[in-house]
Parts: sequence; structure tokens; C-alpha cells
Amino acid sequence: MNTLSEKEKRSLSSFIQDRIDEQMTRFPYARYPVEPMLDWYPIFCDPATVPLPLLKKALGWHFGCWQRESLPSSVSRTISAIFKTWEEFLPVASAESQEIFRFWQDHLPDWNTGFSAAAFLLHLQRPEDFELVDRHRMEAMRELLQEISHSEQAGSTGLEYTNLEDYKIFFRSILPKMPYKDYSRIKLDRFLKAYGNRHAYKLVSPDFRTTEPTIRTFTWDGLTSERFRTEQIIGRANCDVLFACFLLSLEVMSNSATEFTVGQVVGMLPVGTAGICNEASFNYALISLFSQQRQRDFWVFDKPEISRAFTEQANQSTRDMRFYLLHEGEKLQINQRYISQP
Repeated sequence: MNTLSEKEKRSLSSFIQDRIDEQMTRFPYARYPVEPMLDWYPIFCDPATVPLPLLKKALGWHFGCWQRESLPSSVSRTISAIFKTWEEFLPVASAESQEIFRFWQDHLPDWNTGFSAAAFLLHLQRPEDFELVDRHRMEAMRELLQEISHSEQAGSTGLEYTNLEDYKIFFRSILPKMPYKDYSRIKLDRFLKAYGNRHAYKLVSPDFRTTEPTIRTFTWDGLTSERFRTEQIIGRANCDVLFACFLLSLEVMSNSATEFTVGQVVGMLPVGTAGICNEASFNYALISLFSQQRQRDFWVFDKPEISRAFTEQANQSTRDMRFYLLHEGEKLQINQRYISQP
């Protein structure tokens, strides 16, 4: 790929900034949380130290299946092929990057999926040499180059090693022009992923929106709050974690309210809060959050029968996992037990 001129870099940056908010309102944050990646870099730099369960988790993350047990068949086949050849790969892991890429090219039968897996593993192993890339991000690169009529606007449509190099040049040319400071790399990467996959949302309701959680990681150790008595939260299940995160979110946002609707509470707890990214687990935790299950008393409802209805749902083996949507207008207050006295 030809080097981008300064004018082209500015044009691309301006184009992206004009559209980034629109794309981020549909980005699947719970499928691609940042925090696991930060933990994986020091491990994957030496592939011999990578446990196979972690390898499966990381590849699942890359294919948008974080915390999911069921994977698309093409993804499962590719992960299975990587598992079968991992021991054979280890002696090659210290070779030149192009040789590593050829190894995976020779051993992964479905190269449409295999290319993304190989690119991801190279990025984890050598992040200074490769950006996080897949077919969606490469498609975004090609379309953006077309927008500015770059001399190599179409780029290669193959899935070759040179495509990884082209993408790195492209990404790192634009990155310094982004105005989001320490968050620029994450926002640019997410934009390219979303923009290259935007056609997948053609049939999705225009009202569909996603939000990045305020509290993305959580631990009970050392938990403190000036406004709330979090030590009164006795349970340690996901619903208890969500209640603690709701209180912490209010504190972070300097929101002094204590009265809400069910819908407002749910709106402040998007999937991925506290790292709970499995949608089924998260939705069950939301039902339990509003219940009196196991003597929980987080809320005082204007209509006590609503709390009882949530409790019945939480205790059923077959429950409506979107039950809270039926009662999103119901009013409630935070139990005074959890609010520090002035």
C-alpha cells in the first residue's frame, strides 16, 4: 500500500470522527471487552506457556463469542484445527512472522475463518508488529480508502500476509490524527470493526442501541463508597454484583437520585457490566436483582406485588429472561439500608 499523504490522513480522520458516534451506538461491547486482551498479551508472547482452555477463550473472544459455550460451526472447526496442530506450531513460534503466517495458512482448512484466527494470534504474540485485524476491519480499510480516492483505493482483496502489513500501515497512519488521547486506539479499532460490519445491521430496528458499561470490572475486595453502604450487600451472586455496580455508577456520575423506574435501572446496567458478558446469565441476574430471592431487599417498590412477581420469575426453572421489559415503567427506590446517612 502506498504511504498516505498528510491530506489523506486528515481526510480519513475527519470522515471517521463524523461517523464514530453512530457506529459506536451499535458496537457489541459485551462481545469484545478490552480487559481480557490486556491480560493475554504477556501470556501469548510465549505461546508455549498458553494453556489450551485460554487459547479457546481468546479465539472465542476474537470471533465475538466471549463467554459463550456454543460457537458457530466454522469457528469451532477452526479452533479445533488450531488445537490439533498447536504442539506442531510451538517450534515455529519463534520463526519470522511470515513463516508463522504460512504455517497457519497450510494447516487451517477454512481460510476465510482461518485468516482471522492467524492474524489474531500474530497480534497477540507480537502486538508491536501487528494490529488487531479481521475481515471486517480490512473491508473498512478498503472502503475508507475508496472514500478518499487513494491511488490504491481497492487494495488487495485476498487474505495474504501483505494484507496484514497494509492494515498496520493504514491503522498507524490514522491513529495519531485521532483526538481521543489514551482512548484513541480503542475507539479507532472499534470503529473499523463496526464500520466494516455495518451491513449486518440493515434489518435491525433503528431503535437498537448499545452502551459501554460504566463499571467494566469488579471485585468485592477493598470495595468502598462514600455515599452507599455496600458492606450491607451480603450475597455474592451476579445480581448482588449488579446492585453494587448500580450504586457505584450513581457515585461515579454524581447522580444523587434514589428513586427510579425499573427501566432506568436496567438502562444503567448494560450487558458486560462487571465483566458479565454472557447475555443469558446477565438477564437472569437482572431478574434476581429486582426480586426478594434469598431475602434480598435492595428496593422498595411503589407496588410491592411487582417485587413478588420478579421473585416468582427468579425461582422458576423456565423463566421469561426479558421479564423486566414488562415492568420497565414501575417505580422503585433504593432501600435506605444501603444509603449512608449524612
